[in-house]
Amino acid sequence: MKAIFGKLYELIAPAIRGWDHFWFTPMDPTTLATVRIFGALLAFYVHLCYSWDLFGYVGPEAWIDKDLALYVRNDLPVYRYGIDYLEGPVEFTHGNYFWSAYYHVWNPIGIIAVHTAILLSMLLFAAGLWTPYTGLASWMGAMCYVQRATSTVFGLDTMTMIVLLYVQFGPSGAVWSVDRWLLERNARRKGEPLAPVEPSVSANFAVRMLQFHFAFIYFASGTSKLLGTSWWSATAINLVMLNPAFAPIDWPAYYGMLKSLAENRWAWEFFMSFSIVGTLILEISFIFLVWDKRWCWLLVSAATMLHTGIGLIMGLSSFSLMMFVMLISFYPPEVIKTVVSSLMGRKPLMMVGS
Repeated sequence: MKAIFGKLYELIAPAIRGWDHFWFTPMDPTTLATVRIFGALLAFYVHLCYSWDLFGYVGPEAWIDKDLALYVRNDLPVYRYGIDYLEGPVEFTHGNYFWSAYYHVWNPIGIIAVHTAILLSMLLFAAGLWTPYTGLASWMGAMCYVQRATSTVFGLDTMTMIVLLYVQFGPSGAVWSVDRWLLERNARRKGEPLAPVEPSVSANFAVRMLQFHFAFIYFASGTSKLLGTSWWSATAINLVMLNPAFAPIDWPAYYGMLKSLAENRWAWEFFMSFSIVGTLILEISFIFLVWDKRWCWLLVSAATMLHTGIGLIMGLSSFSLMMFVMLISFYPPEVIKTVVSSLMGRKPLMMVGS
């Protein structure tokens, strides 16, 4: 029996050690701080855009007005199927578990005050001031719009919520933040040595959660595309590229490219088929190959090009930028510090334990 358990342990021990190393190895918080800065700034921009029609989104006379919003939240019947599907759906409960400050604040002054406070929290979080509190306030603030202005929710809002949630798990304000600057200033005033920023298990966990969620989104996106006939017939890409509601057909360079492709059947078929197959391979294989350093940079670069194309051709620039923010999680801290130091003309700073 001992021999059997010994053999079993030899088989599973490497997997256990690999799992532990993947999630719980201390990491330099530079990557997480970079995600915090760009993610919070982009969230600030997106929610600043609500200001131009704020009451149309969250006011009492909004697209989903007060009466309808409260009905959906509190009284809308919710049905489910029982064990016997032949009986049809039966009423299960009422309402939805929505939460938003805008379900409780309806007067214009109050709505403007809440909106301003949320924007301020996002701006402070990007700057890295009181990050444990402004980060939580930013995430909860973004949730207020997702749960209230449900008619405008799409992929960008989902990615924003993911980024703002996971940066809470680690010390995103440990570097490149006002919090860190204040610690340094207080230490200089007291004449005390400042404790160095050390690698953190929570920083690694937060970054890994971002990475895994991004990879899972890609896998779900790729496999769901296999259910669509336009992807099997290789027409999905041209349906977007030829749609004036999305594509920048009024750009002379873009129109010229489409015209050149259309005049050459072989070039058109190759371009469209390559785009279809390449997208499917990238999205489905990403979750399996990105953890291997030999494939990581290729896949991250391909994903960057994919979202550049989505931003340009489909006009989803903010969505693509938030996906770029999530891709930052795959960049090692030393690479980010080297790039930043090169841009600033300085030597990269080394972390304790790095």
